[in-house]
Amino acid sequence: MQKNIAAFGGDPNHVTIAGESAGSIGVSQQMASPLSKNLIHGAIGESGASIHPTMGPVSLEEAEKTGLEFAKKIGYPTLAELRSLSTREVYELYNESQRFGFPAVLDGYFLPKTLPQIFENKEQAMVPLLLGWNSAEIPGMAFTQGSYTTENYTNKVKEAYPKDFEKVLELYPSDSEKEIELSATALASDRFISYSTWKWFDLHRKNSDQPVYRYLYSKLRPPLVDNTRASGLAGGTVERGEDAPPAPKPVGAPHACEIEYCMGNLHLVDDYACTADDFKVSADMQNYFANFIKTGNPNGEGLPQWDAATGKDDTPPVMVIDTESKLIDAKTDARYEFLDNAYGNN
Repeated sequence: MQKNIAAFGGDPNHVTIAGESAGSIGVSQQMASPLSKNLIHGAIGESGASIHPTMGPVSLEEAEKTGLEFAKKIGYPTLAELRSLSTREVYELYNESQRFGFPAVLDGYFLPKTLPQIFENKEQAMVPLLLGWNSAEIPGMAFTQGSYTTENYTNKVKEAYPKDFEKVLELYPSDSEKEIELSATALASDRFISYSTWKWFDLHRKNSDQPVYRYLYSKLRPPLVDNTRASGLAGGTVERGEDAPPAPKPVGAPHACEIEYCMGNLHLVDDYACTADDFKVSADMQNYFANFIKTGNPNGEGLPQWDAATGKDDTPPVMVIDTESKLIDAKTDARYEFLDNAYGNN
């Protein structure tokens, strides 16, 4: 990026990297890696960090074992045989294997240690960071695997947290079916990707002197124009089967739905019935991000004030990005502190 950006009108001495989902996970790794940390001057992460349980790196030994098992399964068990294959052949063999990705590796080169270890040792890129996640990253039924009844929800919580289920039910309460839907959505989202992003936020604000700006994207997606389509998990739409039940009413903003807003591409999106409110959110988000890229600070004229979080904040500021964006104090970080203990990342 530094070698080539000047040809595109960019400043090689002021590079901000950004990504969403797997891209955000990559940004967190680039901040941590000794190979890249000195090449960047700012970072933006939208929903995701390479911290267990969200695509955290594995040991070199485990990665080599996984790679050998894959090579044997596709019938090319040696490096020489694998290297004789074309990119297309590897791609097709990978698809046929029905494998879902390969993890990042603690290879002693790109990643010498886990991200929590690197950040706690203050070995990461010491740059301004803007990051956040969406208010309903994944549906609650990803956790309940069924109805939002008290019995089903409680049983699933006990199954996932047999020793701490009472604490989980306190943090993610279940006094009514609607509350269970909201709690299950929060728990599923936290386990999927919100917790790892929070941990990245928490590590950098406590182990750097750089500003860290946190958001919660909350704009409800407008309805689909074509009822034969359904929203895709990673953005876009997919064909909805004839027997598929109607989609439940959204309780928040799902994973990846903010991409076209922050990129200013709403005018290219025909699948959703966007309104003036959507374009307002898009303009505000673009301005926040552009200001951050230019100055390391998202604030600017006509935008609600966005305060940076510090390592001493017990209820750090969070910018709720919505039709009327507003800064609030974090109310739910006890959830992430509990998960921090449960995942052993503290």
